[in-house]
Amino acid sequence: MPSPIRFYFDFVSAYSYVAMNRIDKVAARYGREVDWKVVVLPDILDHHNSISPREQPAKFAHNQKDFPRLCKMHGLPVTFPPEVPPYGATLHRLVFLRLKRTNIELAKNFSLAVGNRYFGMGKEVRTARQLASACSDYGVPIGIDEIKAAENDRTAQKSLSSGFKRAIADGMFGAPFMVCDGEKYWGADRLDHLEYNLKRKIKVPRGFEPFPLLSNFTERNGPLFHRVRNGKITFAFRVDERHLNPREVVHGGWLTSFVDVSMAKTAMFQIGRDGVAPTIHLETDFIGAIKPGQWVECQANLVNRTRSMNFVEGVVTADGIPVARCSAIFKIPYNLQT
Repeated sequence: MPSPIRFYFDFVSAYSYVAMNRIDKVAARYGREVDWKVVVLPDILDHHNSISPREQPAKFAHNQKDFPRLCKMHGLPVTFPPEVPPYGATLHRLVFLRLKRTNIELAKNFSLAVGNRYFGMGKEVRTARQLASACSDYGVPIGIDEIKAAENDRTAQKSLSSGFKRAIADGMFGAPFMVCDGEKYWGADRLDHLEYNLKRKIKVPRGFEPFPLLSNFTERNGPLFHRVRNGKITFAFRVDERHLNPREVVHGGWLTSFVDVSMAKTAMFQIGRDGVAPTIHLETDFIGAIKPGQWVECQANLVNRTRSMNFVEGVVTADGIPVARCSAIFKIPYNLQT
């Protein structure tokens, strides 16, 4: 199993807000975990004799335009805060570390809630009550008592100190900062560079390109690839640990989902339309097991069509060997019917 991506962030960092909302999704597309690590960004800057962008008029003016633009690119709410809170974010960091010890997903959701209130809505998160309000607004089940308990959490305080040392050892000099397989990335926009390198690690046959995924489910189990050759389209993926059942072969549920997407998109491609076709009927016959590391392709063909329906048949292969037969009926969306 590859080592987790180390993700350093701070609550006072605007660009950490963007990265917090993206990094888990990027990592999940390639079967990677993310280790979230909060730091005291001002301490990192002091260590390198650096100053905050707010103390650099030209850079701050640029960020006031750049940050909202980046948020809008990724569909995030944004209201540029008037000031980085002079009170810092010590309580925020301690709450995160306290929660992380027992429930990392809750700790992440706390971070997203705080970021949404401050950078998304432009509202203060100064006090424990305001932090609790942020959690309530975001649907995160953390009450004010739990937040206050973090103030004197010595274990969290020690973790914050040791986290600084690890961040410096990793070469961190600004936030957000990511380390993946020895490569280092600084800035929310460098998540695209991180994803580029993750894609390169997947062995893909010539002619296949990444295919934009259609839902959170397929995105978390991708990437999917496609190739257009001689007027036909083929969909594929490389098997990894996310796709396996307890017997260490590809789970039938995931393979059926892959077949569903592949055949639906194939049919729309063959009728010259681009859109989502709802599934009316789907049948898959499993005739062989698929093992980790294999290259899986779905080659489908539109065998019949009415004004409102596509009838499709296909074959799934693993490293060229047939492992499943499939058939399906898809409804053509009304606005695409001819």
